[in-house]
Amino acid sequence: MRSWKSRSRSKMQTLETRTRLLQGAQLTQLLLGAILCLTIASHTQTSAEAAGGRASGPGADRTSERAGTSAASASAASTAISSEESGDPSSATAFSSLAQVSSLLPEASALSATSGLVEPYLDGYATSNVTTQIGTHAYLPCRVKQLGNKSVSWIRLRDGHILTVDRAVFIADQRFLAIKQPDKYWTLQIKYVQARDAGSYECQVSTEPKVSARVQLQVVVPRTEILGEPDRYVKAGSNVVLRCIVRGALEPPTFIMWYHGAEQLAADSRRHRTQLDPNLPEASGEGQSTIGSLIIESAKKRDTGNYTCSPSNSPSATVTLNIINGESSASAVTSSAATTRAYALSILALLLSVILIGVGHRT
Repeated sequence: MRSWKSRSRSKMQTLETRTRLLQGAQLTQLLLGAILCLTIASHTQTSAEAAGGRASGPGADRTSERAGTSAASASAASTAISSEESGDPSSATAFSSLAQVSSLLPEASALSATSGLVEPYLDGYATSNVTTQIGTHAYLPCRVKQLGNKSVSWIRLRDGHILTVDRAVFIADQRFLAIKQPDKYWTLQIKYVQARDAGSYECQVSTEPKVSARVQLQVVVPRTEILGEPDRYVKAGSNVVLRCIVRGALEPPTFIMWYHGAEQLAADSRRHRTQLDPNLPEASGEGQSTIGSLIIESAKKRDTGNYTCSPSNSPSATVTLNIINGESSASAVTSSAATTRAYALSILALLLSVILIGVGHRT
């Protein structure tokens, strides 16, 4: 009887011991699971910071990775040793799996960091067109995303000249400037555009292979002319109107200046006044034109000379004005009439000669 009781008590104690060991193993697994989750979260955060390249240096990230991995491996090893001492095979298997997962954490972190790196790329078309007018400012856009620590350069393709690298300018022409705008645009500005600026420009990003986009710049050169003959003869005392017309401009000129020789004429004086008529439709239906008029009231001999109209956004044009008095005008008219009569008589004589020669041949 006593032996049976002692055997029963021994079995109960053995069962309780196994129960405590099993509970301890389960608790150890839970603790290790929590440590593993914290380690993975730490490595995920470290990988994100490494991909951004801003929060900490690469050396600190690698140190954090090694520290987290070492802690996880040490924890797994210590728990594996305790599980072996306890003799619970299921716990040992779980701890072995945990150690294997911990050993793979550095590789997983490296893959995560590599997948987070994104190469720069250009947002937009590979080729675009920009049209501007001579004398204005041109803006050539280049939108780069995920630039990182790469550089953006502008190249003039007709001669391969490097114009800018980031904000640094590598051309003596001060009209060229690189502008970094908040919306990721690296814009090439060309001030006071000239006709020779027309052509292709390329925006390049310093990747391998390079990422690039081209911009074709077209420069519009308006035409300026003064209506009528280049030499004018006007009787003294008459009112004179000179009309300067600007055609083919993208925008109408803001002003048209008039010069008598080298002297600039006032817009409104006792004897001279100017008038500007913008956005007049062309007779051909192609675009619009602007006319600037110079009105000279009661022209005098001193008004003789060259008159130049100079629009704000197109080339200048010149005409010669000759003011003649009454006698000179009469003699000029008489001389012109005599010349016309002589020319008419010569033509008539020629025609008569041809007729007589024809009649003679028939006879």
